[in-house]
Amino acid sequence: MWIICLLIPAVWGGTELLKNADFENPHFSSTDWYAMAGTISATSDAYHGHTAAKISKRYHDYGSLNQFVTVKKGHRYFFWAYVKILNYASGTDKETVSAGIAVKERSSGKTHYLGFGSTPYIQTNQWHIIGGDTEITNVDISEARVYIRPSDQSVDFIVDYASLQEVYPLSGFPGDANKRIDSVRKGDLTIRLDDHSVEPSGLTVEVQEMTGLFAFGSAVNAGAFVDPRFKGYQDYFYKNFNWAVIENDLKWTNMEPQRGHIDYNTAMNAIDALLHHGIKVRGHNIFWESNSPAWVNHLSGQALRQAMEKRMNDVVGHYKGKLQHWDVDNEALSGDTLVRHSGDRNLTMWMFREVHKIDPNVKLFLNDHEIVNYNKHTVALEDQAVYYKAAGVPLSGIGIQSHVRHPIDLAAIWARLDEVARAGLPIWITEMTIEGVPEKDKPQMFDDLLRLYFSHHAVQGVLLWGFWSQRMSRPESALCTGSDCTVNDSGRRVSHLVQTEWKTHETHSIMKGQTVRIRGFKGSYVLRVKHHGHTIHEETFYLGYQGTDLKVSLTGSNSSPHVDQILVG
Repeated sequence: MWIICLLIPAVWGGTELLKNADFENPHFSSTDWYAMAGTISATSDAYHGHTAAKISKRYHDYGSLNQFVTVKKGHRYFFWAYVKILNYASGTDKETVSAGIAVKERSSGKTHYLGFGSTPYIQTNQWHIIGGDTEITNVDISEARVYIRPSDQSVDFIVDYASLQEVYPLSGFPGDANKRIDSVRKGDLTIRLDDHSVEPSGLTVEVQEMTGLFAFGSAVNAGAFVDPRFKGYQDYFYKNFNWAVIENDLKWTNMEPQRGHIDYNTAMNAIDALLHHGIKVRGHNIFWESNSPAWVNHLSGQALRQAMEKRMNDVVGHYKGKLQHWDVDNEALSGDTLVRHSGDRNLTMWMFREVHKIDPNVKLFLNDHEIVNYNKHTVALEDQAVYYKAAGVPLSGIGIQSHVRHPIDLAAIWARLDEVARAGLPIWITEMTIEGVPEKDKPQMFDDLLRLYFSHHAVQGVLLWGFWSQRMSRPESALCTGSDCTVNDSGRRVSHLVQTEWKTHETHSIMKGQTVRIRGFKGSYVLRVKHHGHTIHEETFYLGYQGTDLKVSLTGSNSSPHVDQILVG
């Protein structure tokens, strides 16, 4: 059995709202934990500490573990707990555990059931994380109770180490985000002249960031990206982004709609063009639980596994060395078609291990939706990542799709990011779109959401799910429109962020005995040493987490200096 050790305190509001949250008091009652339509008992089979609550003999589908809590109308709360199910329902090998809060209106007595989220495909006798966040109905409340229940009443389960805390608004946004950006995304750069250098007047140093460490990118249409008719599309991309993902043409359905007839070239032509321009590329995706070629849907058991083995060897082997990431099993929390047809509940873990054998250098990702834009699978994705890590699966990062719609609650998104980050893996925003927002408000929403993501310590990259209205699946989120990809207000705002506000380009005068200090964004740079405006030397360097010190050694004369060397420390 895998024991998952993740004892990280919650980070939402700081005040614990549950009684006996750690379950160490075994005398459960209606004043803390109680069972509805079932039996509660104390057990030493605990996730943390010595005691947990066991729920058994449930005689109704609403049989659950409950606790009355005090919450405020219109406020948002985050809940999580650790759960172990002890059996499956008869005839099945999967179970979903959900958590929520039931609030009763004072005036009408009506009860509103508000879901925190659900964790699907829970394995028996393993600890899993459940929970999520929800906003309390904006009505006067007479009572509220948190509940936890598996979907089938015949399933017995254990609960331990729970938390309920308020999610407070981001009252300091964007100022607090900008402070985090300075702390997380920048490093210290110092430049000075060697003590033995000549001392010319009119000497300056220009520092220009060429490629940022943080990934800003977009999905691209593979065909249009190498078509000379769409130069405006290509130009906007190359001007603004340093990462790309092929939107559709690496998917199994697109590559092999007929068995044995594989189209490698459509994606490869675009990948080669991107690599030629120094762009890094993500692979999306090897498998997609809800979208396989029609011929695959008729396979099962060993025949399906053999077809999947061939798919992995074909696509991973063919693009080996060209891709930085692979999304291995897309949206695995939202469907399990391949898993069911294979008869192997651990099929996705097998996928990861097999892909890693074929290309040990490419980073492998989970990638799912309804993580930050909705609360359905936030904690489920965290649970899946922690579970895979404990099982030794070669998992490198977590992809969060981020198709957000108006109204956009930045505090909720931030809390959900924090929760997923508890898994201890890098997070990438892989498919960002903004929809349902009036056109005049859209530039600010792009600004707010990108600023939020850029300021989070666990997020290493943000990729938009397309940017040209004529070559994207969600044109409402476009940054450019029309046949020539005319940049709109949102596109100009995004360009300003990634090319100006979040990029370092400074020029300073320098003389012997003086140290130039720059707080710059982490990434690859060029240093230009100039004398009376004329470049006398260029040097590339990297500014990373530890900072960089440059010492310039000048020879020649004061009227005609030369850079002898630049020491990087």
